[in-house]
Amino acid sequence: MHRIKAALIPVLVFFLSFSISSVRASYIYSFEIFTTNGIYYDSTELDTYVVVSDGSGEVNFTFYNESLITSSIAGIYFDNGSLLGISSITEGPGTAFTQPDPPGELPNGNDLVPPFETTNEFCIEGDPPPSHNGVNPVDEGQPLEWVTVTFDLINGGTLEGVIDELNSGMLRIGIHITALPDGSSESAIAVPEPTSLLLFGLGLLTLIFKRKS
Repeated sequence: MHRIKAALIPVLVFFLSFSISSVRASYIYSFEIFTTNGIYYDSTELDTYVVVSDGSGEVNFTFYNESLITSSIAGIYFDNGSLLGISSITEGPGTAFTQPDPPGELPNGNDLVPPFETTNEFCIEGDPPPSHNGVNPVDEGQPLEWVTVTFDLINGGTLEGVIDELNSGMLRIGIHITALPDGSSESAIAVPEPTSLLLFGLGLLTLIFKRKS
């Protein structure tokens, strides 16, 4: 559960004085667990999400884990869409990911309708041990862990086109969450109801107007 802190209000007023040209749209998608491997599959203390943003001819998918219990985003998978291929992987604090060869599959992805099928090389997995190198929650005051997957766009593709595909289900994103307190792991997919964000300037500040949990 995320709340806009009161301290951001004067900052919001300040940054809104800038030209609208310095603002670009971005979108946030929460993940919904569809497996029931352990007792934490429906825990309200799990909070994982992806921020989708424009990268000038590319599109960035940045994954976060702000859960209140031990957990790790150990695998990230993409199904279909108009993306050309992974252009780069940018690892944030505490994370280390690579593209497996051959590409891995989202655990239990066949249980979805239609079945989730990883497209080409559209996946990354945490380096061993994945529970350590995946995206984990951190204690207050510590750097937030994250990993960004950047894709090239083809055929005049745009961020808005990618968002349309996510919302329609043509493009699906799945994650594998491991290292839960009972030792279980679960799979989840992005919920197609994004929350709009505004990203200001050089990415120095993100203002979240609304966040579904």
